Amino acid sequence: MSFAARFDGSARRLGLAASMFLVTGMAHAAPYPAALLPPNSTAQAWGVSARIDTTGHGCIVQATIDQTRFITQMPQMIAAGIFSTRLTSDLIQQTPHYLMNVLQTDISPGFVHALFMQAGAPARCRFTWDYVAPGPSGGLVSHPMVSFEFTRPAHDRINWPQIRFGDMIASEDAVRTDPLFDAQVNEETLDITIALAHNDAGSP
Repeated sequence: MSFAARFDGSARRLGLAASMFLVTGMAHAAPYPAALLPPNSTAQAWGVSARIDTTGHGCIVQATIDQTRFITQMPQMIAAGIFSTRLTSDLIQQTPHYLMNVLQTDISPGFVHALFMQAGAPARCRFTWDYVAPGPSGGLVSHPMVSFEFTRPAHDRINWPQIRFGDMIASEDAVRTDPLFDAQVNEETLDITIALAHNDAGSP
C-alpha cells in the first residue's frame, strides 16, 4: 500500500481520538455481534454503513461509503471540523477517492475498538472497506478500497483514550489495497497538495 493511501491528511482537521466519536453509541460490552453504528448516527448521515458477518474462525466487518451521499454531505463535514475549510467545491469533486480514504482512516479505529469491546467477540476480525457509486446503467456499483485484519491482543495494546495516527496501522495484519483505488488516491493526493499549496501561495 502506498504512503499516500494510508497516511496523508492534507484535508483533515479533526484529531483521531475526536474523530472516533463519529462511531458514538458503540455498544461497549454489549453481546457480540452488536451494531457498530447506532441508529441515525452522524456517520450514517454522511454515507457510512457497516455490518458484521461471522465466519468460522472470526468475523468480517464490511464498511461501505456511499460516494454520492458522502460528497453531498461534505459541507456538513467541513462545518463539523472533519475536513478543512480550505476545500472548495471544485476540489471536492476532483478528489473524492482521496477524501473517502481520509474518512475510512479516521473511522476504522472506532470500528476496531467497538468490535473488540463487545462481549464474546472473536479474537480476530477482518475489516473491509468499499464504496458504492452509480454505474453506467444508474445502479450502484461496489468498488473495493482497503482491508486489514486486527486481533484482540493488538487492540488491547493500544491506549485508546490517547490514540495517535499510526498507532493502529502498525498493528494491522494482512493489509490489502485495491490497486485501482490506490492509484486514484495517489493521483488525487498530488492534485490536492498542489491545489492547497497554490492557494497558500496566493493568500495575502
